[in-house]
Amino acid sequence: MKYLVIGEPCVDVIHKVDGELIHSYGGILYSIIALSVQVKNDDVVLPLMNLGEDEYDNITAIINKYPNISTDGVFRVSHPTRKVNLYYNQYKSGMSARLEQSTEPTYTLDYSSIEKFLKDADALLINMISGVDITLDTIKKIKDSFNGTSHIDIHNLVMRTNEDGTREHTSIDNWIDWCINTDTIQMNEYEILSLPAKKMKEYEIAEKMLVHPGSKVKGVIVTRGINGTSGYTKKEKKFGTEKYFDLDKMDLSAVENPRFVDSTGCGDVFAASFLYDFSANKNFTKSLHYANRIASFNTSLEGIDELYKLR
Repeated sequence: MKYLVIGEPCVDVIHKVDGELIHSYGGILYSIIALSVQVKNDDVVLPLMNLGEDEYDNITAIINKYPNISTDGVFRVSHPTRKVNLYYNQYKSGMSARLEQSTEPTYTLDYSSIEKFLKDADALLINMISGVDITLDTIKKIKDSFNGTSHIDIHNLVMRTNEDGTREHTSIDNWIDWCINTDTIQMNEYEILSLPAKKMKEYEIAEKMLVHPGSKVKGVIVTRGINGTSGYTKKEKKFGTEKYFDLDKMDLSAVENPRFVDSTGCGDVFAASFLYDFSANKNFTKSLHYANRIASFNTSLEGIDELYKLR
């Protein structure tokens, strides 16, 4: 099988609770490598991305460590690679929060750079790492021309970058259009509530995605960190002779990991793991459980250098 992955790499500077600083490469690299180490040996993972020339050699060197990752869709551009400072804070309750400060992302990937790779691909992961990785027009064109399994992580589509580089959640005017063009869609509990400008309940937002005319979506995933994961699917039901659609919701508890090290990249690993499993068996529930387990195991790893352990 051939897996396409769209997203942006970045340089992460992680400011841990204890004051330790960790410099690492991140962004879409978490999804690419996590997918690479889980697929079969003869499968191909092909990232599609613009890569700043300042980090081109370093990042392609990392990718080339994995024989089943192709660099045919990695395009060298003059714009610098995005740098992201991640500040973690720990509260008395035991909960943690993360503040991001970011430089500008690299150039948005055009559909013309993607089109030729779609015809022989089996699965596609779109991970909106920067929020401008691709345009709405491009994702619509992909929907019309791609016949394989597709999954999108909304991620930073709902993040606004301020002048000082800090980022905060923001609504999207055409959020429904963004959310109906792939087979499955993923976001965390804050991202889903940020999508519409009008205040809506999570269930109502998921319903819009699943039953909207022209929607391709078969399942909606909401990740909740230590509080687990929820999955929404659409079911056709009957009342007498009348047919209608209703939503089924399943809640999964987080898989406890006694060797917790770092949660960076867990959503990206979840997305890659879900696509890998779902593209093979088309069983939403099974794939949800699988991705939940793999993302939990990822918290015992530190950075992309340890992702090989996901194998």
